[in-house]
Amino acid sequence: MTNSFGFPEKGRLAPVLALYLDDHFPPFNVQPMDKTDVTAWLNLTLEDEIACVLSLVAGIRLRSGGQVRRFTDAASRGAPEFLRHRVPEWTATEHPIYPVPEKIGMESLDGWMDRYLALDCEDAVALVRAARQFRDALWVADTDPELAWLFLVSALEVIAQREALSSASPADLLRQEKPDLAKQLLEAGGEAHLEAVASDLVGVVRATARFMSFVKTHHPGPPPKRPEVYAQVDWSWPKLRKAVDQVYAYRSERLHGGVPFPSPLCQVPFAGHGMTADERPSFLASAAGNAAWLAKDLPMHLHTFGYIARGCLLNWWQKTSRSADGNEESVEATMS
Repeated sequence: MTNSFGFPEKGRLAPVLALYLDDHFPPFNVQPMDKTDVTAWLNLTLEDEIACVLSLVAGIRLRSGGQVRRFTDAASRGAPEFLRHRVPEWTATEHPIYPVPEKIGMESLDGWMDRYLALDCEDAVALVRAARQFRDALWVADTDPELAWLFLVSALEVIAQREALSSASPADLLRQEKPDLAKQLLEAGGEAHLEAVASDLVGVVRATARFMSFVKTHHPGPPPKRPEVYAQVDWSWPKLRKAVDQVYAYRSERLHGGVPFPSPLCQVPFAGHGMTADERPSFLASAAGNAAWLAKDLPMHLHTFGYIARGCLLNWWQKTSRSADGNEESVEATMS
């Protein structure tokens, strides 16, 4: 992988990385077709799979343009081949909703592909699926921020499934995740009533519980560059948990009830004199059309949640990946 030194014109894309791949697939590799099997289905070419992973590592928008040259042997200079080449489509904006680094150092990518290869098959598939959700969130953030919110939540859910909570009774999970509801059920019908209702809700409760547990375990902490205090997210876990839970609730309302995300969470974040974008809307209330939102219902901007999602995924990846000798690696991730 080398820097191709692409300098795009305003509103256009240019190649910035050149990736060289060796094909070690068997000459004739056909998936058995005696049953439906989607356990490792990614619907990505190999080069775009790597682009998704690198997008997550660097926190940038990155897509593969496809193959442009084929090498027949080590000494070959390669023959141009544009059959699978395509220029990705993207709409540039002057003031992005989700700002990303304009430049990254190639050294920031060192070691990550080795850690990718150190994952077992199931973890690698989960990582690529999550990385694709993250990459797609960045890609559509400025044209469809609501879809970007959905992608980011889904990226976390993919890996949260790999770190499902240890076995606990449905009633205990309901007490943990919905204490007010658990109290009402106890008062209405006692422990048996609580257990019966909790058993029906266990799928929903477990999904929420494992999501919040994953974020609690792996969130990256506050970013190194921050706006004024009034525009910062409170990163203490009780407050951060409430903020993330609000995002999760908005995602569920959008998917299951068609309720749009709050308008202020889909707008360009304000950047003060230090040019660091606000982590959350800093006004007391906001209105749009026939709706209004108080500050307490506007937990964070899209790019802030993206920072949390990326940090969780990278921290999980570091923890899960192991070196060749079986010892867990400890590598500091750079968060932009």
